[in-house]
Amino acid sequence: MKSLSLLIAALLAVPVHAFAADAVKVDVYLAGQLQNSISLVGPNASVKFSPTGMPGSTLELRLIAPEPVIIEMKETLADGKGAEVIGRIKMPTPGSSFAVAEMKGAKFHSPYVLVRPN
Repeated sequence: MKSLSLLIAALLAVPVHAFAADAVKVDVYLAGQLQNSISLVGPNASVKFSPTGMPGSTLELRLIAPEPVIIEMKETLADGKGAEVIGRIKMPTPGSSFAVAEMKGAKFHSPYVLVRPN
């Protein structure tokens, strides 16, 4: 009985925000056109989609860290034109954007731009 009381007291002492996870929202653009608007909630949350007009291409975005936002982006081409490309993107503030063409060490097949809306 005493251990149950201690467990309940310990759970009540944990701050509520430790359990809450705010959604990280990211817009993915290609050639100035919005391809997808995604929300990632919680560590290692991921979203996979095919950009409009590119049926052989798949993008996967995985949340590495919620603040500052760090996202791992993976581009895969199904037609065998190249191996998958993986890179990490840091967007420290709302309203920031990142062009994957600027990424060091990873050459994406398409010039995507990720934007963290306000």
